[in-house]
Amino acid sequence: MSRKTYPGALAEALAPLGFKREGMDLSRRHDDLLEQVNVQVSQIAGVTANLWTRNLATEDLHRQVFSGRPPAETQIFLTRIGTIIDGHDRWWRRDPNGPAELADAVRVHGPPYLESHRSLESQADWFGRRELKWRNSYSRIYLALTLYRLGELDEACAALRNPAKALAPSDQAEIDILLRWLGCPGRSGEVASQGRASPPSISQSPALRRGNFPPAGAR
Repeated sequence: MSRKTYPGALAEALAPLGFKREGMDLSRRHDDLLEQVNVQVSQIAGVTANLWTRNLATEDLHRQVFSGRPPAETQIFLTRIGTIIDGHDRWWRRDPNGPAELADAVRVHGPPYLESHRSLESQADWFGRRELKWRNSYSRIYLALTLYRLGELDEACAALRNPAKALAPSDQAEIDILLRWLGCPGRSGEVASQGRASPPSISQSPALRRGNFPPAGAR
């Protein structure tokens, strides 16, 4: 009788929870979210599992803003299973019980972790909503897009102001594109995108949360 591989053991343990395996990854959809588990193998450390969430609606909004250019994947709440369990990194070495132990750890601790971060508010926090300093332009762009989906247009515009002095010209160009798309006031107070109405609030349009975005010219 052959011993289960790590991906095979995880696939068996997580299938009842809606996860489907593709290679070293296991994924499930929840509304606009793609929740994923990845098996990471190291010749030195052994095997562990990474977990994260992608917001496909926010990625689609990114494509709309930047004219269809493929966005970087939104690997939100990226962490390893050991960190979720007790704050310590854990790797399973060459152990016949390793696949079953890792699969059980992910089954017990993984889904509750992913499910606790499904709100747009949690995603905004992950991208740095409560941080005064910029991490990088990637985080700020996705923070602004997430705030837009929450109906917080003024906060989205503010999040794009005062970039780091070392910001690359190409990154600043992307920030400027998003400022114009959002219709944020320019440096001298002018509206960056003339004739553009403010997006509706979430109370007026809960579809924004679900990823149903109006065409750019209709806003």
